[in-house]
Amino acid sequence: MIRKALRNTVIVAASLVMLFGLNTVTRAEETYKDTAVAGIDAMIGQYVAEMPQADMAAETTEGVPVTTEAPTEAVVSDPSSTEAATEAPIQESTARYPEFENKLMANVTDYMNIRAEADENSEAVGKLPQGAVAEVLEQGESWTKIQSGSVTGYVKNEFVVFGDDAGDYAEANCDKIATVTTTTLKVREEPNAESTCLTMIPEGESYEVLECAEGWTKILISEEFTGYVSNEFIDITFDLGTAISKEEEEAELARQQAAAQQAAVQSAPVQQAAPVPQAPVDTGVVSGSRQDLVNYALQFVGNPYVYGGSSLTNGTDCSGFTMRIYEHFGYSLNRSSRDQIYNGTNIGIYEVQPGDLLFYNNGGSTIGHVAIYIGNGQIVHASTERTGIIVSNAYYQTPCGATRILP
Repeated sequence: MIRKALRNTVIVAASLVMLFGLNTVTRAEETYKDTAVAGIDAMIGQYVAEMPQADMAAETTEGVPVTTEAPTEAVVSDPSSTEAATEAPIQESTARYPEFENKLMANVTDYMNIRAEADENSEAVGKLPQGAVAEVLEQGESWTKIQSGSVTGYVKNEFVVFGDDAGDYAEANCDKIATVTTTTLKVREEPNAESTCLTMIPEGESYEVLECAEGWTKILISEEFTGYVSNEFIDITFDLGTAISKEEEEAELARQQAAAQQAAVQSAPVQQAAPVPQAPVDTGVVSGSRQDLVNYALQFVGNPYVYGGSSLTNGTDCSGFTMRIYEHFGYSLNRSSRDQIYNGTNIGIYEVQPGDLLFYNNGGSTIGHVAIYIGNGQIVHASTERTGIIVSNAYYQTPCGATRILP
């Protein structure tokens, strides 16, 4: 404030010199030489004499005075922030695969054991399968401590690859996944925006990448249904697995055994009971509600997809899956998806209830895929060889029809 006041006084003094000349200033000094004003006048004179010419020039722009506002808040210096400001700027990663920094992958044909300690005789706490990725916690000369999925433990360095080497390994051995990042994305027949739109796919759904063209990616939607999507509206990542703990492996084996036993009971020939008056006959057919059917179908999620197959445990395609599920509840469906749409009552695609069938034409004029609606906008279906039997968004591609089998 003092500096500003002095500068304003200087400007006024300069103006008076220009208007009245130096004699006027001299008379003013004589008049006030014995008063308090004389001291202020002396200070101003000294300030003007010592003031750098650059400061005076900065006060005006092409003859127009410039007003400089004082800061509204005082800024308190923090020594630590000063030190931080002088630190070298953070450098961007130079890695060819930044997503694999501080990561490793198992370089094996099947899986490798994860040990509780850095010792081959230590307890195996899990497995790191081929194509699985792990975070590096502590890297040693022979062993590295990792974390992957729910497993933390040690792996031997000779069976893993790190960083960019892991990226190269993934590029050569792992599938890629395209995830939709826009509300609704058109799937084109050819890699250009003028090509025929085969179907629409929703935000958040992921599909296997088959090939990449300039600005476009070819994806597998279901079974043999493929199309192109613009790279502008997808994120492409590697399809990487994670470690499996001993407990998770045991639970999965138990689930598969239970599913195989149920499938065996369902497919076994009907055994007629000995003739007993009013004794019921075990037909092997289970009656139940819509939710019972949905729960039964969900038991086979994770089992493989096999084109032309109809085994719920060893491999099935989409129509083989639906046929076997409904067969378990006493309903006989045709073998192909294009015929199953005529096995029940046709309904609107937005009228479906759990247990109803949804059909898809795979971008063509005929039906090529079928799934069971399970509620909350989801379906269970035998999708592709990569995914097997999975749960998906019911509108992961545009449905072309729906059928009600259950009452």
